[in-house]
Amino acid sequence: MVRHLATVEHERRVTQIGAKLFDLTWPLHGLRMSDRRLLALAAVVHDVGRAIDDRTHPEQGARMLLEDRALPLSGGERRALAYLTRYHRGKVPQPGTDSILRRGDDAQRLRGVLALLRAADALDGRSIESPRLVFALLGRRLHVTCYLDSVTDKARRVYTRRKKFRLLEEWLDCDVDIDVVQADALLLVA
Repeated sequence: MVRHLATVEHERRVTQIGAKLFDLTWPLHGLRMSDRRLLALAAVVHDVGRAIDDRTHPEQGARMLLEDRALPLSGGERRALAYLTRYHRGKVPQPGTDSILRRGDDAQRLRGVLALLRAADALDGRSIESPRLVFALLGRRLHVTCYLDSVTDKARRVYTRRKKFRLLEEWLDCDVDIDVVQADALLLVA
């Protein structure tokens, strides 16, 4: 049974957040502009597997991307998007040990794009209020402030999960700090 996703708002927000993270951390990651495009494409398709099954959507989405030949992608782009979709949640294998990428694919570079995708996805809530975000890069410290109209325990848990930013911290050799604050604090500085 194929389900249809209600909206693509989450994917749009992840695309915007990913672009901001890419641009802000440029001095640390040194990726190419083509990687920014790849990140945007991955943000659009990363949850496509939810149309089949919510629980296994990363695996389902990767399979869908690998099998659908109607998408105008080269083999390398197809594998890259499938890899990014498959590992946007859960355990990330060491470079060169996954079953999607081939020997000629740049697994290290894709790991960097994946780190940005995972962080962007973590900074937008599909089932709770999406925060207004303020980013600051100070040396090797990325600080993110999440402004919410209603700060709940659930929102704090969702937006401050350390594991969601671990790959980014490892890949960029930086620290990521997340604060969740009431949005009316934003009005005080505006």
